[in-house]
Amino acid sequence: ALVYKAVTKEFSTPSEKTKMSPFVHRPAVLAAACCSLLLVIGVTAARVSQVSYIGCFKDNSARDMRGLSGIKSVGEISVSEPRVISGSMTQDFCSGFCALGGFPYFGLQNAWACFCSWDFGSIGPAKESDCNMPCNGNSSQTCGGPWRNSVFALTYPKRSCFKQLQMPSLNVSSTVPTSWSIAAQTALDCLIPCEASADCQAVIFSGQQRLCHLL
Repeated sequence: ALVYKAVTKEFSTPSEKTKMSPFVHRPAVLAAACCSLLLVIGVTAARVSQVSYIGCFKDNSARDMRGLSGIKSVGEISVSEPRVISGSMTQDFCSGFCALGGFPYFGLQNAWACFCSWDFGSIGPAKESDCNMPCNGNSSQTCGGPWRNSVFALTYPKRSCFKQLQMPSLNVSSTVPTSWSIAAQTALDCLIPCEASADCQAVIFSGQQRLCHLL
């Protein structure tokens, strides 16, 4: 069995200097992480401490916000060009979806498109009046305009890392449950739900039993 302990670190959105810098990532790795994280999308969205509106920015066919490049789908959600399209798009859905990958920025365009990104602004700012389309899923929210992104910043108060420990030889007795078990094929299947839970402090993964115990 493998034991992993959560280690809390502070994390927030990048500085103004890094907002415009390019970021090269590996789509296959990100896709795998996103697909696993889709299981806890609701919890992940709830853990975002702040969503801040930045402004209206231009877009073109080359796309300004390209964090989802190379990803075809996340669970049952299709990704193209690199965006998510929904007839019931809202700011809440887009922020929660982009929080799955830990993206610091998300943008909404043309009432129904959601973009996630590590940076933005390569094509320049637009007039605020250009971002005037209500979201298809919530008419009280603004979701950009034609070739215009309403850009928001996501702030995460904490990011959990995990350190592998030696299996402790301790006998524990309790009158109340001290752990809960879930089916798991890999240690990653344990770490993601633990990271998403406010109560989980560590996990024990049993490769033989294909189970993880969240502590």
